[in-house]
Amino acid sequence: MNKMTPMILVMLMLTSVLASIDFVELQEMKEIEDTSGRASADPEVVIITSPRETTCDSSGDCLDELLAGDPVNFRAYLRNSGDADLDNMQYSVDIYLNNNGNRGDIATDTAGNELSWTNYNAVCNTSSQSCQDTVLAQGEFLTGGEAVLKNFDGSTLSWTPSAGSYFVVVSVTSSVLGDPGNNELSVAVTVRDYFDVAVDLTWLDGSGAPISGSVDGSDVQTYQVSVSLTSPGQPSMTIRNATVEVTHDNAQSSSPTSVAVGHSATVNTRETIGSGTPAQTGTRLIVGSDGLNGSHVGTATGSITPPAVQSGQYSVTAVLKEYVVYGPHGTSVCGGSVLDAVYCEKTVTSQDWADEYSGSNQATIDGSIETFQDISLVQFQIWKDVNGEDPEVFGSLGLDITSSLSPGDYELYAEVGHLSSSSSLLYNWSVDFTITDVPGGASTVVTANSCDSRVTYANSQLGTASVRTPDAQMLVYACASVSMGEGIFNVEAEANLLGQWDEDGETLNDKVDDMSLSNNRYDFNVEVTNFAPQILSLSLSAESLTADSDKTDFTATVNVFDVEGDNINYVWTDTSGENIDCESESCTMTIDESMVPTFRFNVLVEDSYGAFDTVQGEVSVWNHDNFSGYSDDMSIMAAYDITYKGTGLQLNFGNVSEAVEVSLPGYDGTYSSVGGMTISPATTYDTKDVNSQTMTLAFGNQIQATSMWVKVGNLWQLLATGTPDEYNATTSSYTYTWDAGDSMFTVGTEFHLFGGVLSQAQAPTANISGFTASASMAGGISISWTIDGTMLADDRVVVSICDNEPSCSTPDESSYGDTVSTMLYSGQNTVHGNNYYIEASVCDGALCSNVATATVVADKEVAAVTATGVSITESGETWVLSWNASSEDSDIDSWLVCYLKASFTASEMSDLVGTTACVATDTTNVTIDKYTTSGTHNVHFAIAPVDVVGNIASTASSDFIEYSRTDDNTNPDDGSQTTDSEVSSGVPTWTWGVIGLVVVVAFVAGAFILSRGDDGDDEGKDWDY
Repeated sequence: MNKMTPMILVMLMLTSVLASIDFVELQEMKEIEDTSGRASADPEVVIITSPRETTCDSSGDCLDELLAGDPVNFRAYLRNSGDADLDNMQYSVDIYLNNNGNRGDIATDTAGNELSWTNYNAVCNTSSQSCQDTVLAQGEFLTGGEAVLKNFDGSTLSWTPSAGSYFVVVSVTSSVLGDPGNNELSVAVTVRDYFDVAVDLTWLDGSGAPISGSVDGSDVQTYQVSVSLTSPGQPSMTIRNATVEVTHDNAQSSSPTSVAVGHSATVNTRETIGSGTPAQTGTRLIVGSDGLNGSHVGTATGSITPPAVQSGQYSVTAVLKEYVVYGPHGTSVCGGSVLDAVYCEKTVTSQDWADEYSGSNQATIDGSIETFQDISLVQFQIWKDVNGEDPEVFGSLGLDITSSLSPGDYELYAEVGHLSSSSSLLYNWSVDFTITDVPGGASTVVTANSCDSRVTYANSQLGTASVRTPDAQMLVYACASVSMGEGIFNVEAEANLLGQWDEDGETLNDKVDDMSLSNNRYDFNVEVTNFAPQILSLSLSAESLTADSDKTDFTATVNVFDVEGDNINYVWTDTSGENIDCESESCTMTIDESMVPTFRFNVLVEDSYGAFDTVQGEVSVWNHDNFSGYSDDMSIMAAYDITYKGTGLQLNFGNVSEAVEVSLPGYDGTYSSVGGMTISPATTYDTKDVNSQTMTLAFGNQIQATSMWVKVGNLWQLLATGTPDEYNATTSSYTYTWDAGDSMFTVGTEFHLFGGVLSQAQAPTANISGFTASASMAGGISISWTIDGTMLADDRVVVSICDNEPSCSTPDESSYGDTVSTMLYSGQNTVHGNNYYIEASVCDGALCSNVATATVVADKEVAAVTATGVSITESGETWVLSWNASSEDSDIDSWLVCYLKASFTASEMSDLVGTTACVATDTTNVTIDKYTTSGTHNVHFAIAPVDVVGNIASTASSDFIEYSRTDDNTNPDDGSQTTDSEVSSGVPTWTWGVIGLVVVVAFVAGAFILSRGDDGDDEGKDWDY
């Protein structure tokens, strides 16, 4: 029994608590709607054009790889895609590591600085000279088109990449809130290390200084061969024992034909990392890094003896044959175990070296017994947007083009130098630019001998200026404008010596030829890759149309951007693939009933290279139908118009019995109809699928109708009243249009015409008086009122409660008859500290008398005051407790002291409230009778403050005192704490008090709940369980 008693108590308490909870009231729905129709600017990243995204095919060949150590600039198209001016925009460029296709940490440079730049002055309206633009109108691009991205100080952003995989991210920000989905783009790029071994060959004069160009004469000629290493991404790289083969044409020489060049040094030749074995070393000739931010260049000299003849040419050629690379070359070269990290030397030749620019691996110098006639191509580049503010340059003499180009117009630029052994000779010259379509083989040649783009240069003779030829120059320029479409091309420049100019006779000797053609030409292999067009936006002249109305056409317009500015072809189709007869960026389409509820269409934009982009658009399509029918005697005509998301709706019209002596809501008395019809739709549609609906009842003028009503079930609703409209000369009518979102009427709905004068119903004469509302414990609100006058049978006292705002749209309402004058608003519905605005009126339907109001602050918490300095003393058969309040607070009204023979928690203390185990006092001391039972144990006391509404603090101050008694002074009938039943059952007396309290609370709460229903018959009662 000892175990069952607590279970019974718990069940009784749960029954009481659960009975008082309105579970419907506990449900809460929150809807958020956020709409905006104002014009606004919108910064957008349209496309990143530099660097291009690295793409690789299945064989591993990659296009648009970046080279480590070569500076990279950033270019992009940034625009205002909104519909208002943009006068504030910033952009950022951030480089992130590519972790298997996922964006990793932000990358850093060799000094540990993050690769991140922000230009705060991209678009600004300040006086700063660093603003790239002050305002971007709707649709305008930053700087008018492709923008070179710069830092906030106006300097061009530049990244010197290290080998690896990265994401280049360009993003825009602004104080204007635009579409966040177009604020950022990224491209994945791969950076690879590269190196280039270059061979150079030059004649030396008598002092050992290099000679630019060729030499003449039959004396012994000295030359120098040199080998250098360029490795921007690997600054510490070296090669060893670079060997050059030297050949002499039409000359004698005792110099070696094979030379190894470099700086002699002792280096490691083999090492197993981590083995503890010392590395093997040896002496090698080093080309490349000297370990001190410098570089060793390997050189060797030789000489030749020209033939003893009157005329003739001679030359020296140097070709790189092999060199040695030190590194981890694998077990096939270094041996050892696959688990060992072995470094060793590997000899590489032209068959297996990874030299980036193999064209620099050999060199030739020329001479002649007589004057050596020679001109040379000394520079060749391809320029894009050469006349723009920020042109792009591709390639250079000795450097290949590794990035792809876009289709479009380019400027080919060449420089030609005078390398004859006699600078006094003048030459007539030209440059042939040849563009060859590699797959097809077709070539186009453009010849030029002047330039007006990269530099401004009018044609002149090549050579040293003289009195007769003052405009001659030792370095001349040629430019040609060309256009390249998508494809793979070989682009070549070749300098032509057309003849020697005789300035005395002003004649051209075209028999003079260039004696060395090896230095006259250079070519690039370029891949031209098209950027696909982009549909930036799709706009509609209307997003919703109605079939069978005067609004059945709409126009869709696509805004297309193409980097190269190609001609765009537009293809409009419906979702079944059928073409729509439109060929431009705009298309006007007509909808019909077959397209209900949504018409979708596609537009494909394609450039001249076949690259395309697509977008799908849609418009909402409503159907408009109208129906009409007559009563059997043709005295009444009903016309129903509906705009809805559907087709095939059918309505049935029929007669209806006249209504006799019926009560109409809002009006006193009874009324009889003078005519009507019943209308039944075959289908009803959800409110979201009904846009508008209108009902018209037209009737002969002999019918004296003054109002039109609809009856659904037993409910009447007034549709129209007053003087009817004139339908025609013999007919009048009433028309009613439902609000958007109203439901359709259902099968069997009756529409009636009533005659006579409607007598407006009056508000109840009874009024609220003596209205009070106050906070009660646990956050509850106690509300009471009195009634002045007499409430009629249909009158109700309606109490409305709003949280934190008066006259809210969805108050918590309850209604009562004339026998109820109080209510308790449960603390389960309130939040501590919130204001609750309460209104009460006597109402009959929508008509109410005066409104009584009150405002109450919900109180669920006790001020933070505690009992301090607790003292417990014995005084005869009593305990005397005293304490101090930790602070003065007007919220504290009294104190509660509870005690037990065992320690208890604050929550357990709440179970004791209302029993003899607790004593209340409005002072800071109390006297409590001792127990009368025998025994020795500690008696525990807990002291908690109580606020003005009866809330008890959730925490209490506690202390205890020892209790000891040898004799049992208990009298079972004296009302003391211990009874005989406690001895037999083991249940403390206070538990029966709790049971009694729970039963009383449950009874009162149940009575209150039942009282919340309307008085009267059961039918229509608002029961609250």
